[in-house]
Amino acid sequence: MKWLLRALLVVLIASPAFGQQTGNIVGKVTLDDGSALPGVSVQATSNVLPQPRNTVSGANGDFRLPLLPPGKYELTFSLQGMASVIRPANVVLRQDTMVNATLSIAGVTGAATVVATATLLDTESSALKAAVDEQVIKALPVGQEYRDLVKLVPGVQYSEDSVRGPSAGGSGQDNVYSFDGVNVNLPLFGTLSADPSSHDIEQVAVVKGGADATEFNRAAGITVNTVSRSGTNAFRGSLSYQMQPESLIADRETTSSSVFEEDKDWAVVNFGGPILKDSLFFYASYYSPTSTRDNRANLYGEVPNYKSTRDELFGKLTFSPTDSILLNGSYRHSDREESHYGVGGEAYAASTSNGAKAKQKIAIFEGSWIINDRSYATAKFTDFRNPNAGRPDTILDVVPSMAVGTTLNVNALDTMGFVAIPVPVTGQTAFNDFIAPIIDRYGYLQDGVRKGGGRIGAGTQFDNDDFYRQSYQLGYDVSFGQKVTHNLHVGYQWSKDQEDLYRTSNGWGSITIPGGRINCPTESTCAGQPVFYQAQVQQQGILNVPTINSQYHQQNIELNDSIRWANVTVNVGLLASNDKLYGQGLREKEGTVSGFELAPGNRYLMHEIKFGDALQPRLGIVWAYQGANTVYANYARYIPTAGSLPRAASWARSSAAIINVYFDQNGNFIGSTPEASSRGKIFQDGIKPRKTDEYMIGTTKDLGMGWTGRLHGRYRKSDNFWEDTNNNARLVFNPPPGIPQELYVPNLPEINKELGATSYVIAALDGAFTKYYEAGLEAEWRGRNAYVRGSYVWSHYYGNFDQDNSAGSGTGNDSNIFIGSSNIGDGAGRQLWNFKYGNLRGDRRHQLKIYGSYQLPWRGSVGAYAVYQSGQPWEYHSYEPYISQTTSTSDSNRYAEPAGSRRTDAHYQMDLNYTQTIPIGDLFRLEARVDVFNVFDRQTGYNIQDNVHSANPGTPQTFYDPRRVQFALKLEF
Repeated sequence: MKWLLRALLVVLIASPAFGQQTGNIVGKVTLDDGSALPGVSVQATSNVLPQPRNTVSGANGDFRLPLLPPGKYELTFSLQGMASVIRPANVVLRQDTMVNATLSIAGVTGAATVVATATLLDTESSALKAAVDEQVIKALPVGQEYRDLVKLVPGVQYSEDSVRGPSAGGSGQDNVYSFDGVNVNLPLFGTLSADPSSHDIEQVAVVKGGADATEFNRAAGITVNTVSRSGTNAFRGSLSYQMQPESLIADRETTSSSVFEEDKDWAVVNFGGPILKDSLFFYASYYSPTSTRDNRANLYGEVPNYKSTRDELFGKLTFSPTDSILLNGSYRHSDREESHYGVGGEAYAASTSNGAKAKQKIAIFEGSWIINDRSYATAKFTDFRNPNAGRPDTILDVVPSMAVGTTLNVNALDTMGFVAIPVPVTGQTAFNDFIAPIIDRYGYLQDGVRKGGGRIGAGTQFDNDDFYRQSYQLGYDVSFGQKVTHNLHVGYQWSKDQEDLYRTSNGWGSITIPGGRINCPTESTCAGQPVFYQAQVQQQGILNVPTINSQYHQQNIELNDSIRWANVTVNVGLLASNDKLYGQGLREKEGTVSGFELAPGNRYLMHEIKFGDALQPRLGIVWAYQGANTVYANYARYIPTAGSLPRAASWARSSAAIINVYFDQNGNFIGSTPEASSRGKIFQDGIKPRKTDEYMIGTTKDLGMGWTGRLHGRYRKSDNFWEDTNNNARLVFNPPPGIPQELYVPNLPEINKELGATSYVIAALDGAFTKYYEAGLEAEWRGRNAYVRGSYVWSHYYGNFDQDNSAGSGTGNDSNIFIGSSNIGDGAGRQLWNFKYGNLRGDRRHQLKIYGSYQLPWRGSVGAYAVYQSGQPWEYHSYEPYISQTTSTSDSNRYAEPAGSRRTDAHYQMDLNYTQTIPIGDLFRLEARVDVFNVFDRQTGYNIQDNVHSANPGTPQTFYDPRRVQFALKLEF
């Protein structure tokens, strides 16, 4: 209950922040002759709004109804002596819905109008934004997870990566994803956390660029936000079941023999309604997806079948004690478990499989107070928790120790750890004789003969990696002025991201059998003695090393003034940020060169980005030259969070190191040594945070007949990229002219004497940059029974710092890669001057998206989604161009030609669905649905194997998902 008490405290003491899960209705009231009509009463009612919301038109006829929950509304305009006018409207998340009204003298009735909704037209904002409401989402072929909704974002690449997001002017780790306004990015990594689903989502809102200073927007990519469903004054609910049978999935293109299709199904129950009519509503749901796969037998025999289950509960309360106060509280709890997902290969025993458990808990409390017609206040508290536990499916009883007398039970190796069975070596008679009985007992059987080379025992480790985020934000908005009006906003936000990492070995971890062919290293206590068995054990388990805690604290202060004069609106704003990065393992100490001393388990401030270094100005201007038709321009600076450095640069990072433990031929412990591991890192003095500057121009136009359009051009440049690199990289790796010939941290040798040797530092890499050019065209049409939206974007994303290509070849890039501590800048051949300049991995020169739906006369509907986009840039990697600088034979991230010299085939696909609604009496409705994804089965290959000295260079490692069919039944009441 701590989160609830904190939330209540925030609401009670706050002068409150923008960022509520709401939209606005704006407009103007005029007389028949077009002159402004002040003093008109405007009332908004909706089934999602417990009590009506009221305002009065101002001196120029303008009115604004802020902080409205998204949904369908009815507006009533009334003034004594005039005929009342009623207008329907759809409120969309974080968008303005424009509703204009003309009043006549009593007895004269105005003409009927279509339902007003947010469109591409916005006379007050220069932001490049889009929104998709429930009606559109429901009518389209869209998957069940949050990330499936991202494909609807206009002008953003279509991606099937399971971890990283799409590139949209930045890397796949530059986007920000919110669920009911809660940031659900994985703390410290910037990717979308695994569990958010789409079944409760009412609407989606996206900002691609042109941000003002009202949303604490620091994203160098896109920001995606959603709002969940709420209860209403009527009791409503539904039961649904959806399935994707393996038999209706096309054969998959793959380079692996171990990829299998899965049977999937999804069950959803939801129910909502009033607790107190016109005052307190509730909504609750249960979501249960299941995935199963039949694993085929391997060389060791039968393999257990894979299974993934998840139970997700959600509850939400909406309370309006008065017509000016609205409170929302919700809690989401997801519990996911996977078993037998990782049997490593053909020669791995079934007992070596791994599984995982994960929870996700999201608590929200928010409130808004309409103080008067000119001002309002808001407050919000959120708590995000995502504990994760990777663990072996077979858990061993043995507890490792390095105490005198410790033994490895060589007569039961399959209960000791993850054991690699050795293979005989020609000419090594003693070794072969030693391992022969081991192979006879534990080897796999092939052609009647036991053979080595397999793996037995159990999975190696327990990986507890828990993520947390707490945040609160406060804000106040006030409007003033007559001919020139000001909408002034001020907001404050505080958040804390943290990770707790604790890894222990399962039994003795990973066990190899040198069989006396190697000796203990000279730095061990058994130097020179022959080693017959060797175990690699996680240090955190065997030496009782504490959990590694890493924290990233943010403060954001924003001030924005939206100034309107006639048909011109100017947005002037400033977002100022203060970030503090906390590591573990040091303590401040005066009189030292570093300013620290070693202190295992102690938290320390490793780096601070001060307010003065993180000023992010915002300037936008909109000219509504004819009605709702506009031209606009915008400048914005974004300073993204520095990401993973609280762990990647922490002095406690070496606490997760490996211990090598050595045994004799009888399994007796004889000695140990630590495995070399990454250590903490010192920051280069005076480095400024990464920044992204964005310039944009555009125009919107009402094209008539239900069509609206938008044309824009956008340019982004990012620089000041931080990365860990060799302290002497600028001296020894042949930098080009213009790079300073000096150490990044001149006194690092003296610091190493105090804190231990480290050769890497955190530095702003010289000349690191990315650039993004974009020209986009969007069009939208809404009819009585149909909807169409299309977008085309030409873009060019290039530079010399590719966060999306920093992990090396293949699918390793689709992962949670350290931001600021990747392969970039690591040694010879990986510096920015080593062919890194060129087209970046996220570049998609051409992107075309079209989607829409049509309501058929017989209560049916069809929906379609189509996409075309250019291929993925890639280049060959090889150590050979750098052989004079390094003895390493690793190709990984060592470019052998300019970045993006090659490109995969373009990809296109179409998804379709059909829905049939069948009324059952007056209270029930049955809905049958079929979705077909990738109708033409276009399994375009990407993620090229780019390492020259590995198998199959130049071949795709990943393919777009094959054609698949889903069926669903839904009962609504």
